[in-house]
This record gives sequence, structure tokens and C-alpha cells, in this order.
Amino acid sequence: MDFFINFIVIALFIFPIIALIHESGHAFFLKIYGGKISDFSIGNGDIFWSKNNFNIRKAYFLGGKVTPENLEVLSKYQKTLFILGGVVFNFLSALILHLLTDYEFLVFRSYIDSFIFVSYLNVVINLIPLNTIIGFSDGKQLGELYKS
Repeated sequence: MDFFINFIVIALFIFPIIALIHESGHAFFLKIYGGKISDFSIGNGDIFWSKNNFNIRKAYFLGGKVTPENLEVLSKYQKTLFILGGVVFNFLSALILHLLTDYEFLVFRSYIDSFIFVSYLNVVINLIPLNTIIGFSDGKQLGELYKS
């Protein structure tokens, strides 16, 4: 029973928070370099709730996306930081909690430990160049940026 409850908590609460942090990283670098956001979404599928250009989608636990309105105004260096922004924010949030909580790798004492582990895992997975069901990974986008 504990495994099932933990899985539900991680899937329905921790994944969306990690996605929100990740997408905030993309949005942060886009905004500081003068880009505009046309869509900031948490989840996938139809829109469940919306305010301005922030959307929570029905499958809110399945990733997210930041869609830039004018990516062409950014230099290659700025686009690189925009693409890596999510990974940077996930890594920093995990690292800060890691240092504050004396986290031990693969020892899950609390949901914070699960958050740290899944955040680190999210960093690694997002850097692998993949096509996913919700688009390209950050690693794939970075590869495409430097291929062209």
C-alpha cells in the first residue's frame, strides 16, 4: 500500500511541481533576453484551466512547455540558455534541497527525497537527445540548434 500511495503522490504532485520549475527556467531565460511567451503550459492535452498565457492541461502530470513568440530575436548563446533553462532550474532546486536536507542517493525517507531524486533524473533525461510524445527533449533541441 505504501508504494501505491507514494507513486500517486509523486505522479500527481511532485511531477507537476518539477515540471513547473523546469518550464519556469525556460521562461526565465526567454524573458531576461527580451523574448515573449505565447504559451506556458503545465501538462499535456486539452486545457483544464487558463489565465493569460499560463495553462494547466488535463494531463497536468505529463511535462509542460514554454512556447516562445519571437525566438528569432535571441542570439545562439541566448537560445542555448533558453533551451537549458529548465535543466538549470531543476538542477539548482534539487541541489539546494540536497544540501539543506542531507539527501542520500536512493534513500527515500520523505517526499523531499523523492523530489530531489526525480529532479536529478529529470535533468539527465532532458539532456538526452530524444523525440518524445510531447515534442523534442532539451538535448534534442540543443543538438538541432547547433546542427543548423
